[in-house]
Amino acid sequence: MSNEHKKRLESRLEWEGFIETKIKSDGNCQFSSLADQLFRCPEYHEKVRERIVKQLKTCPKIYREFVEMDSSKKRANDLPKDYSEYVKNMSKNGVWGDNVTLQAAADTFGVKIVVITSEKEVPSMEIVPKSLTLERVVYLSHLVGVHYNSIYLKGSETDPAPMELPGKSKNKSENDKEPQGRNENDKHKHKNNEKKNDRSKNKNK
Repeated sequence: MSNEHKKRLESRLEWEGFIETKIKSDGNCQFSSLADQLFRCPEYHEKVRERIVKQLKTCPKIYREFVEMDSSKKRANDLPKDYSEYVKNMSKNGVWGDNVTLQAAADTFGVKIVVITSEKEVPSMEIVPKSLTLERVVYLSHLVGVHYNSIYLKGSETDPAPMELPGKSKNKSENDKEPQGRNENDKHKHKNNEKKNDRSKNKNK
């Protein structure tokens, strides 16, 4: 990738007021960037990939036509043109995400995804979900053919709040019950102590 692309992307990000959160270059950068945007946790890329692959498996009619392209057109990274093989391959750690997985991500999480790119003719693109269930926008930068990063508008790095990680809410509620129980016991102990103190006072009188 030429320095021209890097400079173009840097210039666009600066113009739009974005700063990048650097993501590892391990083949999972698209999924890690999505995980950072959604959950503030790039390491959660495996779960994000699982959710996206599940969406691809569940709704093949939506995505198949974008995968099984004309044989004369070469897909990025030589990804399989057969849909079932494509989905199987995409489930593997380290396989690059593409525009199809971005659309599946938007549909899965119900968010709009905005990508600032280094392409000369396409400075940015929006991926709109089939159903916008969350009032939030996910922002990514894309050095075309090389890497994705998570990006934030300056001054808003912690807004909006991260989504709840699947499986965490239940544990959180269970943990919340424990201190409530302890608090109730403490209340009873406190009441008993008050009664004992009152009795002691009456005896002293």
